[in-house]
Amino acid sequence: MHDRAKEFQGKVALITGAAGDGIGQACARRLAEGGATVVVTDVHERRTTEVSERITAELGAHAVGIPMDICDRDQMRSVLKRVNAELGPVSILINNAALNVQGDIFDCDIEVFERVLFADVTARWFLSMLAGQQMKAAGGGAIVNIGSIANQRGSAAIQPPYAIAKGAMPALTRGLARAGGPFNIRANEVIMGSVSDTRFMRSRQDVLDGFLPQIPLGRHARSGDIAEAVAFL
Repeated sequence: MHDRAKEFQGKVALITGAAGDGIGQACARRLAEGGATVVVTDVHERRTTEVSERITAELGAHAVGIPMDICDRDQMRSVLKRVNAELGPVSILINNAALNVQGDIFDCDIEVFERVLFADVTARWFLSMLAGQQMKAAGGGAIVNIGSIANQRGSAAIQPPYAIAKGAMPALTRGLARAGGPFNIRANEVIMGSVSDTRFMRSRQDVLDGFLPQIPLGRHARSGDIAEAVAFL
């Protein structure tokens, strides 16, 4: 019988954007339940500490909170180096953190556009490269990119940088998978629609209501659904 409490034992899992109350934290909790040493990273220092302490206390897991800004290359490099030195090589990387800016594709500030593309594409490649180097040295690992259907449904009209960035995720994921395969590094993407219990979607009830008739299952996804898919991958 499969022992869920041991499925990730001995693994170090780093999750970005994990101190909010949505997908990142749900993934951190699911991997912690499976026995992984979980590294909770987020730009918000206080919440990062609080979430990691709650996971440790509530699940009896080993969770460490480290503040990290995915728009800061030096900080990302420092965090990955610290994790390797203190906890061991990252064997699971969940690229969850992202910026989502609403706006008109014909009227988008260039600095905002570039910041979103850096956070949602460049930072994910950069973290995957740093973690991938550790995985290669350790004999393998897994990278999971959290994607979105935004780039497939014409959302570029109101989410230009976000939708375009999400459009780059399949190419990044395929590239990581092909390059990583010979080193036992797997890369996958979870492409999601509306997730009802994220802070962003709770603030957009009109969007949730509009999406519902298009969903055959008759309900929106929840963070726990995404976390189970991530754990499988």
